[in-house]
Amino acid sequence: MKSRRAVPEIFGRESELRRLLGLVGDVAAKRGGAVWLEGEAGIGKTALLARITVEAERLGCQVFDAAADRLTHRFPLRVVLDCLGISARAADGTYRDICAQLRDGNQPDSVDPLPAAVERLVGIVERSCAEAPVVMVIDDIHWADEASLLVWHHLSRLVEELPLLLVAAARPSRPRSDPGFLQQEYRAAAVLLSLPPLDAEAVARLAGHLTETTEIGPAMRHTLDRAGGNPLYVRELVDALSREGHVAKRDGGRLADLPDEATDPPLPRSLAESLTSRLSFVGTDTLGLLRMAALLGQTFSVTDLRKVSERPVVTLVGAVEEALTAGLLVEAGPRLAFQHGLIRHALYETTPTALRVALHNQAARALAESGAPIERVGEQLRASLAIDDTEFDDGCLDWLAHNGRMLAHRAPESATELLSAAICLLPTDDARREALQAAKARTLVVLGWPEQAQALCERVLAETRDRRLASEMSWHLAWSLAVRGLDEQAAEVIERALRTPGFERPWLARMHAMLGQVMLIRGEFESANSAVEQALSEARPIHDGFALGLALHVRAAALARQCDLAGAVDCYDQARAELGDAPENTDLRLLVLGNRMVLLFGLGRVDEAESALHEMLAIAEHTATPSQLASVRLSAANHYYTTGRWEDAVAELDAVVELADRMTRQNRRWLHGLSALIAGHREDDETFRRQLAAAGDDPSPDSQEGAEFLLLSKGIQAEVEDAPEQAVSLLTEALLRGERFGTRYIWLPLLVRLAMSTGDTAAGTRAAQACEDDAAVGAVPNIVAAAQHCRGLLDREPVAVRAAAEIYRTINQPPRHAQALEDLAVLLAERGQLTAARAEYARAAEIYTELGASWDLRRADARLRPHRLRRTRGRRPRATTGWDSLTPTERKVARLVADGLANPDIAATLFSSRRTIEVHVSHILAKLGVRSRVEVAVIAMRNATNASRDGNKLTSR
Repeated sequence: MKSRRAVPEIFGRESELRRLLGLVGDVAAKRGGAVWLEGEAGIGKTALLARITVEAERLGCQVFDAAADRLTHRFPLRVVLDCLGISARAADGTYRDICAQLRDGNQPDSVDPLPAAVERLVGIVERSCAEAPVVMVIDDIHWADEASLLVWHHLSRLVEELPLLLVAAARPSRPRSDPGFLQQEYRAAAVLLSLPPLDAEAVARLAGHLTETTEIGPAMRHTLDRAGGNPLYVRELVDALSREGHVAKRDGGRLADLPDEATDPPLPRSLAESLTSRLSFVGTDTLGLLRMAALLGQTFSVTDLRKVSERPVVTLVGAVEEALTAGLLVEAGPRLAFQHGLIRHALYETTPTALRVALHNQAARALAESGAPIERVGEQLRASLAIDDTEFDDGCLDWLAHNGRMLAHRAPESATELLSAAICLLPTDDARREALQAAKARTLVVLGWPEQAQALCERVLAETRDRRLASEMSWHLAWSLAVRGLDEQAAEVIERALRTPGFERPWLARMHAMLGQVMLIRGEFESANSAVEQALSEARPIHDGFALGLALHVRAAALARQCDLAGAVDCYDQARAELGDAPENTDLRLLVLGNRMVLLFGLGRVDEAESALHEMLAIAEHTATPSQLASVRLSAANHYYTTGRWEDAVAELDAVVELADRMTRQNRRWLHGLSALIAGHREDDETFRRQLAAAGDDPSPDSQEGAEFLLLSKGIQAEVEDAPEQAVSLLTEALLRGERFGTRYIWLPLLVRLAMSTGDTAAGTRAAQACEDDAAVGAVPNIVAAAQHCRGLLDREPVAVRAAAEIYRTINQPPRHAQALEDLAVLLAERGQLTAARAEYARAAEIYTELGASWDLRRADARLRPHRLRRTRGRRPRATTGWDSLTPTERKVARLVADGLANPDIAATLFSSRRTIEVHVSHILAKLGVRSRVEVAVIAMRNATNASRDGNKLTSR
C-alpha cells in the first residue's frame, strides 16, 4: 500500500533508522514490540517517526499517531483519543459513546469514567490488531496525561501477544528527576534509542541538501558548528544565513561556503527571533530567568543567577528544573550551562537593547556587592559598554578606580576597554583619574603593548605631582622601552628615576633589577651584577617577590651567557620560588620557567626539561595573556625542534601565528627564524623565503632570543645559493660583536664546517676556540658536544666528531646527531675508511629521512659523492599520507579522538594547549584524507586492531 504521507530527508541517523525499520518489518510479520525514542528538542525524533509511519503503511499496517503538547496533560486520555481518531463527531458509535462517557463522568456524583474508558480503548486496539498489524506512535509523550500513559502501559504488556508496535518519543529525563512511574515502566520494557547530536559530516550533508549543493566549505562548516549538531538549529541557521545573503555558491554551484569577508558573520537577528519563538514549551518565568542567565555567559553558577535576578534560591528551583528537563540548560560540574550557544544568543539578542544595558549594569552592581570575583563584575561592565557607549555612573567609576589594578591581571583585555572609557569621562582634576591611568598602564604592560604604555606613562609623568604615581609610571615606562630593545633610553629613564628625591621605596628594588637587565644586555657584567645585588638587598626586607624574581632572573641570565648553565638553573629555581603563584607575576614566572627548561635540556636533563615544558603549558593555557602564551608556545616549538619532533614544532608554530600581532619583537623573530629553519631543512622554498623576509635582516645573536635560528637559516640560504663565504662572513661577524652567549654553541659547528670548506682556517679556528672557551666554563653536555664537534672539524679528526655524535644521541638531539654523523662520514672518507664512512652516512641519512630533512640529505650526498660513496636505499622516505604519515603525537591525538575526548580534554591529557590540539587534528584530517572526527576514530580503531593482531602473530611464532 502506498502511503500519502510526505517522506522526510534524514541525515546521520542511518543506524537508528535501520533499527526502527526492522521493528516495523517485524510487526508487519505479526511480531509486536515497543520503542522509546529519546532526544532533545529539534534533534530529529519527529522526522524518524514520519519515516517509520510511511514504511508501516507501505507494508500494510494500520498507523495511529498523535503528538502531545503542554496542554494535553490537562485532559484525561486526550493523547490516546487523538491517536486513535476518537472524537464526539466520529462516525463510529463506539467512539462517540466513549467521548460521551468521559463528558458525563465529569458531572457531580458521577462514577469515575476513566477505568472503564481505559479498558474500552485497550479493547479497540486489540480488535484493530485482529484486522491488521498496528503501529501506534505518540510524539512528545513526556507531555501526555496519566490516563493516556496508563493505556500505553496496558498495551505495552500485550505487544508480545499482538501484532502491535508502540513507538513513543520524548525528551530525555534528567538523572535526578522523576519521569513518572508509568514512563519508567514503559522505558524499561521498550527498546531504547537515544539520539545524539549529528556529527560534522552529517551536518554538512544536511546543509548541502538545504543549499542544493554537494559540498560545504570550511568557513560555513565552522559557523554550522554553532548549531551543536541539532538538525533543527542547522536548518534555522542555514535559512537565516541564506536570507541574509551570507551563503555563496562556488565551483559551478557544487560548493556552498561563506564569502571571504564573512568568514564568521554575526548571527542574523531573524535567526534569534525564530529560535526564541520555538521556546514556547517552557513557562514565562523560566523564559525570563533564561534571559537573565544569558547575560552571564555560556556557563554560570546558580549563586550568580540568584544575585543578578534578585530572586531567592527557592523560587529559582522550579524554573531551573524546567529548563534542565527541557534540555535548554545542562549541568556542567557545579555550574549550569546552555545546552546550545545558539539558544543563549537568541535569548540575548531578542532582549531589547536598553533593557540589556540596564540588566548588565544591575548584574555588575549585584556581583560587586556580593563580593564576586572582579573579572565577573568587569565582564558585565564591558558587555554594557559594548552595547551602548553610555556613561558610567559614579559607582562604576569608584569600583574601577579601586579594582583596576587587579582587573589588569585577571582580565586585561576587559580592563583596557573599561579603563579607557572611564578615563575619558573624568576631568583632569578628578582624583580617580590618576588611579585609573595607573591601572591602565599596568594593563598595557600585562597585554604586552609597549608603545601604548610608553605614550601613556610619558603623558602621566608630565602631568602628575603624585610621587607614588610617578614612581610606578617610571617603572612601566622603563619596561616599555627595554622590552622593545631600546636599552639606552630605558637606562636613562631608570637612572633619572633613581636620582629623583623621594622616589618610592617599593619601586626601587624593581628599578635596580631592571637596570641590571639593561646592563647585562649591553654587556656590562660588573655593572649588571652590582645592580642585581642592590635590588636583592632592597627587595628582601619588603618581601617583594617580583623584584627578587627579576633580580635572580638577571643573575641567571648572566651565568648562562658565561656558559655556567648549572649555576643559572639554580638561580632560576630560586627565582621560581620567590615569584610563587601570584597572578601579577605570571609573565615573569613563565619567562623564568622557559629559560630554565632550555638550560635543563642543555645540561642533558631531558626528563626535567619535559616536565618544565608541561608546567609552562598548563600555566599558560589557564592564566596567560596572548603575549605570554606566544612565548610558551615558542619555547615548546624550540624544544620539539631540538628533539627531532618537527611536526609537533610546526603545530606549535602554526598555533602561535594568530598571536603574532601580540608578540614582542624578539618573539616575532623567533617565530619566523624557527619556521624558516624547518622549511629550509625540508626544502619548502616558498615558506623558507617568506619567513626569512618577515624576520628581517639583523640576525645578530646579541640579546635577541631566537636569533640562533635566523643564523642557521641564513647558513642554509647561503649553501643553497652556493655562497658559503657569505655565511662565514655573517657568522663570524656575529661571533666578533657578541659577548660570550649561552646559545651560540648551536651555530658554531656550522661556522667551522663552512669556514673549512672555503679555506678560511682563521675563522674556523676562532669559532672552535670560542666554543671550547664556553665549554670550559660550564662543562655541560650540549656545549661540550659542540666544542668537540668544532675541534674535530677543524683538525679533521673523526674521533672528536664521533664523541660529539654520541653525546648528541645520549641527550636526545636527533638533528645535531645526524649532522655530526654526516661530518664524521666525510672525515672518515677523507682518510679512505670508506666502509666506516658508509655506515655513518647511512645512520645520518636514516635520521634525516625520519625528520623529512631533504636538504640535509642532498647536502650529504653532494659532500660524499667525490669519495664515490652512494647512499644505500634503506628505509623508505617517510609517508606523507595515511596512518603511517602521522607523528607519534598525532597518533596519540587520533587515539584520544577515537576515545571520544574533546579537544580541551585531549589538551589536558597531553599537557598541551587547546589551540595546538586543534592544529594537530587539522593535520590529522589532512594526512588521513578525511573530514570528520568520526572517520579519524574509525581509522584509529582499525589500526589499533591491526597492531594487536600483528602483535599476537609475533607472540605465537
